[in-house]
Amino acid sequence: MNELLTTRQVQDLLKVDRITIYRMLNDGRLKGVKIGQQWRFHAHEVERLLGGSESPVAALDLPARAFPTHCIQPIQNLFTQISRVGAVVVDNAGAPLTEPSTVCELCRGMLATERGAAACRQTWREIAAADGFGPFTCHAGLNYLRHAIHSDGQQVGWILVGQVFWQAGESAPNNARALTEEERRNTPEWAGYAGHAIEAILNERAAMVERLQAIADITKLE
Repeated sequence: MNELLTTRQVQDLLKVDRITIYRMLNDGRLKGVKIGQQWRFHAHEVERLLGGSESPVAALDLPARAFPTHCIQPIQNLFTQISRVGAVVVDNAGAPLTEPSTVCELCRGMLATERGAAACRQTWREIAAADGFGPFTCHAGLNYLRHAIHSDGQQVGWILVGQVFWQAGESAPNNARALTEEERRNTPEWAGYAGHAIEAILNERAAMVERLQAIADITKLE
């Protein structure tokens, strides 16, 4: 079916309330088109959610908040493709704000199960709460680094980089990829570049929101 569905129809199909629909729109789990003042949704989008054909990270229950995932995700994806290490952006408490990129076979299998996804969430929470830069070891024996992300002078989260074995020249656990010596030297710097690129988008977005608010305030003046 290719028809456009109303918000109410999507609510009924997904068994969620209207606020949840808007949250799913905001974090990218659901795509829609705005016609006038009303949202409409392609039926195949709802079929995708109902059929479970979306990414395994859907099981992670991305937090519903005003975070520009649609802007941040491509940067994260590009970083992981170039560096050949996995990455995910989380908030200060370790809750995922993006879908993991360049997921290794082991992690993909983990994320596809409820128990494995819960273990990944716990690992990210522990890394977010830890001290230092890393490397940190996850529940599956793989390693992560982290780099803080700031917006408007305040830390808003972390980019977690890893899903690899940090020690070069040794047997990697669970058939994961071990970093080369060169990758060990470069990965921390690359993670910093990715973090700074995300910060630039967040800061620009905050400035734009502030400008729009100023315009809105002016229109209220008589």
